[in-house]
Amino acid sequence: MEKIINYRLSPEAMVMVSGSSIGTQKKYYENGYWYKQDRVGYEGTAEYLSSLVLSCSNVKEYAKYEKCQINGIFGCRSANFLKSGESYISLQRLYDTYSGGQLSEQMRLLNTVAERVDYVVGYVREVIDLDIKEQLGKLLTFDMLVLNTDRHFNNIGIIADIEHGTYRNAPIFDNGNALLSNVGEFPYDDPFENFIEKVIGQPFSANLERQAWEVGYGLKINYHKLDDLLNNEPETRAVAVLKYQLNRYEKILNDDSLLV
Repeated sequence: MEKIINYRLSPEAMVMVSGSSIGTQKKYYENGYWYKQDRVGYEGTAEYLSSLVLSCSNVKEYAKYEKCQINGIFGCRSANFLKSGESYISLQRLYDTYSGGQLSEQMRLLNTVAERVDYVVGYVREVIDLDIKEQLGKLLTFDMLVLNTDRHFNNIGIIADIEHGTYRNAPIFDNGNALLSNVGEFPYDDPFENFIEKVIGQPFSANLERQAWEVGYGLKINYHKLDDLLNNEPETRAVAVLKYQLNRYEKILNDDSLLV
């Protein structure tokens, strides 16, 4: 039987984090770890499986999630990915700092997905001299695979070391609204296959495939290694959805020669 640790956290560890299109989520932070309780379904399992996929991929920087309970409620935890002296700056915060306003509103002024992607990539290059296109290609291809509905501009960002004036791409994190984890929106009553084409993406297009294609499919996965890991997982809907998606995009993503 799968062992799930129950972490007991005090109310003082609670942090209110807003900005998600899904809504404000209750989180905890204690001793270098972030904890998130499930709110709309099985977000913790989605986070865990997402990081399992990334562990078998060409993505080097990502948050590794552990399934757990937090004060008796299922969820997940992950280590703080910031080093000493570093800060996370979302693309929304970056845009607000230099231009003011909502980056999502600027996207609505542009007619095509390609124009939106080019605008954001060019903007980041202009203001901090960092190329994020390769990372975006990996991120949006990953979102296409795991059906992430919540990739807004607050969980795409960069890591800044202000003292040394350096910037780098942020790790991939915050994948809880993947694998049809929102059971209110995607109930268990219907076969999950019925929901695949109803998934609405962000932030450049509602079509996850379209925005991944525009940036360029950057994600590669060692399917053999991932299969071995998934064979040890309980048979849940989250695992079934992931296997379905892996089969769907195998020709694009599979690279069993990938050293991970």
